[in-house]
Amino acid sequence: MDVHPLLRRQLKRIGIAPDAVGAHDAAWAELLQRVSRVYEDHDQERYLLERSQALVSQEMSELNAALRAERDLLDERVRERTAALSVSEGRLASLLSLSADWIWEQDEQLRFTYISEGIEQLTGLPASMFIGQVRRAGAGFTAAPEAVAELESTLARREPFRDFGYRIMRLDGRPCHIVSSGEPVWSAEGVFKGYRGVGRDVTQAAVAELKVQELARIDSLTGLPNRSRFLGELDRAIVRARRHGTRFAVCFMDLDRFKIINDTLGHAAGDELLKTMAARLGATVRASDLVARLGGDEFVLLLEESGQTDTLQATAQRLLQAIAQPLQLQAHTYLVTGSVGISLYPDHAQDAATLLRQADAAMYLAKSKGKNNAQIYTAELAESAARQFELETALRQAVPRDELLLHYQPKVSVANGRMLGMEALVRWRHPVRGMVGPDEFIPVAEERGLIVEIGRWVMQAACRQVREWRDAGLHVLPVAVNLSARQFASDALLPDLEQAFRKYSVNPQDIQVELTESVLMADPARASAVLQHLHALGVRIAIDDFGTGYSSLSYLKRFPAHTVKIDRSFIRGLPLDANDLAIVRAVIAMAHTLGLQVVAEGVETEAQFTALRELGCDEAQGYLLGAPMPADALATRLGPGPGLPAAD
Repeated sequence: MDVHPLLRRQLKRIGIAPDAVGAHDAAWAELLQRVSRVYEDHDQERYLLERSQALVSQEMSELNAALRAERDLLDERVRERTAALSVSEGRLASLLSLSADWIWEQDEQLRFTYISEGIEQLTGLPASMFIGQVRRAGAGFTAAPEAVAELESTLARREPFRDFGYRIMRLDGRPCHIVSSGEPVWSAEGVFKGYRGVGRDVTQAAVAELKVQELARIDSLTGLPNRSRFLGELDRAIVRARRHGTRFAVCFMDLDRFKIINDTLGHAAGDELLKTMAARLGATVRASDLVARLGGDEFVLLLEESGQTDTLQATAQRLLQAIAQPLQLQAHTYLVTGSVGISLYPDHAQDAATLLRQADAAMYLAKSKGKNNAQIYTAELAESAARQFELETALRQAVPRDELLLHYQPKVSVANGRMLGMEALVRWRHPVRGMVGPDEFIPVAEERGLIVEIGRWVMQAACRQVREWRDAGLHVLPVAVNLSARQFASDALLPDLEQAFRKYSVNPQDIQVELTESVLMADPARASAVLQHLHALGVRIAIDDFGTGYSSLSYLKRFPAHTVKIDRSFIRGLPLDANDLAIVRAVIAMAHTLGLQVVAEGVETEAQFTALRELGCDEAQGYLLGAPMPADALATRLGPGPGLPAAD
């Protein structure tokens, strides 16, 4: 009988042999079969259980191994991330410590809750000083009011801000310029939590920018404030005076002989002169007053709390005296004077532009009154200034519109009264005002730089007239033309003269040039070279207004002059003024000793003419002998034929 081995062993242990069970004992056999099946079922279940446990154990082992591997990998990644974070934090800390930047955080009330160490390195103030503080203008920092207003508006709207610039003071008292940017911080629920941002030290850039701005407001030559800065200071002075009900003065000063020196000695000498005058003006006024250079030889002064006429006149006189002190330029001593115009706030104007314009007008009045004086603006001066501006504007068009003409004043022999030559004198025929006297428009031409163009026209017109007279069969006597300082200093002088000679086929001996002593002595070396060139061409040379300038024998020996003209101021007193008589006698004797002809200017009386004849003067000109006249009128005195030879 086939039974389960375990049952067989158990039956055998009790002495029952399963195979001996008879077939007739069916019940017993069935029992044994059922028990055997129970054992077999149990074996099957145990097998399945053990197999299941084995599989589960294997799976758990594999899962455990996978989990351990995953854990090891995660641990490695955590270690790598931690190390990377540590390196990044170190790098950030290093960069922050080495740069001018720092980071900061604020809470909801905009109180600082964190500031990195960079702030201490910049300011010398520990970061802890700022913790819990709110950044406000006037409470630790200063900034432009408009920038502060914009920042406060941005913060109120909880918006980011960029590059807000402000200034704080270092512990040692030096200013630091900072630019800060920040962004709002929000919680996950959208609640405002404060700001965080960065700060950057821009002190070097800010100082450089301020330096550039300062240089843009300073005259580079003299170191004085320039026009831009002066106008700004003048605007602020007006605000202060309006608020406090005070008065102040604006003084406009122009150097009287600067253009002559600058044109003849050169720009280097002119610059040296301007620097000297700037220093003198600064040393004369109070520390609270402002001296500025507007450009060229124009200076302007702002004298606050100086509204009394007597005080202003005294100040102006001190300025004029300081300017008029002798100064050395290129081994020569020069005297330069100034003219001052004064306007008052609020008496004459209440805005900067008008105050300056009125002071400028007063300065021109000072020049018209003989220079080296000061004038205060008046209502009448406004009309005069307007006329002056109108005159200048019209004068600029005089040459293009052919409004200039020449009159000619005879020069006669003192011995016999015969005409020996003439002086060409420019006149202006204004289209509205009629004839304008040279005393009115020549100073304007000199001041406004128009004299070179006018002088060139005079040379051309004189040569053209000589040609016309000669073509008409008249005997032409030498024609004298005056050279201004600017014209003589111009490199175009000699080419202009030679071009005029060629254009009208004029003999250079027919032209005489007249120059003043001051023009010659401004740059003696150059003057000598130019005069030598003129002499070589055959142009006659006369020294005009002799006795009013240097009157030095040394330069008469150096320059190839033919004639000296005694100034009319010495002729006026003849024959009664003993001093004038002595001066004229000495000049004539000196000139004759040097082989020079002598011409007396401004002869108006028979007594003067007689005195000159007795003193041995060669030639004379003046209203007694002939007023300046048009070319047609003078032609009648030339007469036809060969005429008399020109005097040597």
